[in-house]
Amino acid sequence: MKEGTAATWMEDTIAFAHELNPATGLPNVYGKWDQFLTHFEEAFNPIDSAGTALHKLHTLKQGNDLSEYISTFKQLCNRAEIHSFNAQKDYFIHGLKPALLSKLCNSGDIPIEMEAMYKKVIAIENAYQLLLSHRTTASES
Repeated sequence: MKEGTAATWMEDTIAFAHELNPATGLPNVYGKWDQFLTHFEEAFNPIDSAGTALHKLHTLKQGNDLSEYISTFKQLCNRAEIHSFNAQKDYFIHGLKPALLSKLCNSGDIPIEMEAMYKKVIAIENAYQLLLSHRTTASES
């Protein structure tokens, strides 16, 4: 909280806490913990957290870590309140790496539940990583 918006908010909050309250003549102080949290959340939570999550889902792409992609995807679906399998499936496969998506589609068995979908793509990725490790081992021999 030493830079940017957070630093400005912190400075304003500290200044307010030390100002004298005209009604009591005493410093405003920081208040109770729950009051501080409410004040903090009002300042830093997205105005439309569901909309923000939906926007992030539109742009979410799988990186090198499939588990991280799945975890982030689940969090964003919860925040965006997307519970429909078809909607989740569309967002999920849209963000997969093209090679993994191709392997999933060519597997002939696209799951009809998201947990099964996660397990399927993890199994495909693990099989691919195993294949790569054998290719590396074979080329070193």
